[in-house]
Amino acid sequence: MSQPFCIGIADLTVRLHPLFDSTREYCRDYWIDDTDTPDIVASSTEEAVRKELSLVAGATAEAADVIVVYRDIADQLPAFDAVVFHGAAIEYGGKAYLFTAPSGTGKSTHINLWFKHLGDKVRIVNGDKPILRLSENGVNVCSTPWAGKERWQRNCIVPLGGICLLRRGETNHIEKAHPLEHFDPLLRQVYCPQNGEALDKTLQIFDSILSRVPFYVLDCTISKEAVEVALEGLTGGKP
Repeated sequence: MSQPFCIGIADLTVRLHPLFDSTREYCRDYWIDDTDTPDIVASSTEEAVRKELSLVAGATAEAADVIVVYRDIADQLPAFDAVVFHGAAIEYGGKAYLFTAPSGTGKSTHINLWFKHLGDKVRIVNGDKPILRLSENGVNVCSTPWAGKERWQRNCIVPLGGICLLRRGETNHIEKAHPLEHFDPLLRQVYCPQNGEALDKTLQIFDSILSRVPFYVLDCTISKEAVEVALEGLTGGKP
């Protein structure tokens, strides 16, 4: 068992009790001083790691440990008006824009186009599993160490300016849509706890997020025009 340590994510203090020191290193950018009063305590166990290894072919125990502790965090987040969301978030003009889609659709490819064509006007927030947390003024995107294979992340909290469902297309087109028309694919990107009370709270939080944040559908190609169309639709601006 590794020594416990604390990280700061989503304006919360989280104490982790992992099995491996590699999990501590994985979270390096979020280390904070230890405290006797963390908001969340999350742990890994040998049993949970074995179960994770049985589900993911080729995974290592160290990688499974990282997954297990984040799942424990995610199970507790609804108590703090927060959920884990599968998507890639970037910051532009002081707001975060969250692109979501099933794995393999091309989120990373699209985000790379923003970096390529807009340069330092764009900053990464989190490339895979940020936390969305309700705030007094809306919704914040909160980065975490859990950022996908690219490890695209920056320790930050940014107001969420829009959620965009990404789809492959032969042309580039974005439109504002009602989230209920795409509720099922959106809900599949939200981590849903198995505990009934936490699950109910998750659904309430997600409904509140969708009521506060503009939602868009983007059909796009791999091109500079895709960025231009997305940028104008999401922000009203031009490169």
